Amino acid sequence: MPGRRGGQRSEGGGQRGEGEVQALLRARQARGCPQPPLEGARVSLATNRRRAAQGGGGGGGAQEARTHDKVPKPSAAPLTSALPAPVSRPGIRPGVTPDISIDYKVLEVFPKGRRVLITCHSPQVPLPVTYTLWGSQNIEVAKKVVKTSDAASFNINITLKSRPDLLTYSCQASLASGVRATSARLQMYWELWANPVSPPEASFTLIDRGSGPRVEVTCQTASGSPPITYSLMGKDGHIYRQQSPPHGQPANFSFLLPRMPAWLQCQAENSVSFQSSAFTLLPPGELPQGPAFVLATSLTSIAAVGSGMLGWTAWTR
Repeated sequence: MPGRRGGQRSEGGGQRGEGEVQALLRARQARGCPQPPLEGARVSLATNRRRAAQGGGGGGGAQEARTHDKVPKPSAAPLTSALPAPVSRPGIRPGVTPDISIDYKVLEVFPKGRRVLITCHSPQVPLPVTYTLWGSQNIEVAKKVVKTSDAASFNINITLKSRPDLLTYSCQASLASGVRATSARLQMYWELWANPVSPPEASFTLIDRGSGPRVEVTCQTASGSPPITYSLMGKDGHIYRQQSPPHGQPANFSFLLPRMPAWLQCQAENSVSFQSSAFTLLPPGELPQGPAFVLATSLTSIAAVGSGMLGWTAWTR
């Protein structure tokens, strides 16, 4: 059959060509010539073709070997995992005005003046912050640049004016981004000269440190224009002790326990008003066992005084 004979001739021709190549290689080796790499590659290619024509096993093995030779490449890490975490920094959201507080503390009191420490603070804004203290009629009093989280402090002397509106102060915080915020107005006239006192809180403590039983009294009001005078008074209006401590500080009285029972109270007074605490009974006799004994006004003590029962047994219940 023509097709069959043609196939045989192609196979035979292929075999003769391979024999000639091998004979040529043996001749070159006999003469001491090295084997050309191209010819070796042709031989290997021809051998692989012959094996592939004889059966599919060889080709599959070669493909399997090439498959195993492939080394998987490591997958690249995502870019976001290699970046450092963002650092949290203080700041304000766009369109939000930062809060700024203003406060004061009286350092010294004069007849018609006060030396005052005014503080401005806005803890949530990014640094640095420029704080400006404005007075009445938009007059700039002082300015300070703060590079830490601390408040800005301004030590100023305030003199009593003829008009209360001339003693108004406010703070302004200016950021590097151009954002500005202003605090509420601080009306120093009403704070320093026209603020009535609130009812004082008084505590009476009996104590014995070896020199005999004594009474220690602490008295303080929560608000009121300075100076505030504290008086320890009896029911008959008699003033036993009197103090004018620095603004914001309590008055402290200490005296020997009286031999007779006495009702005492603390009174706070300034140039606007006065307020008094409730009366407290000081019993006579010796102190109970213990380092200190706190007295308080109660119906039990009042009934004991009315009945003449002032024994320490009733007081220590």
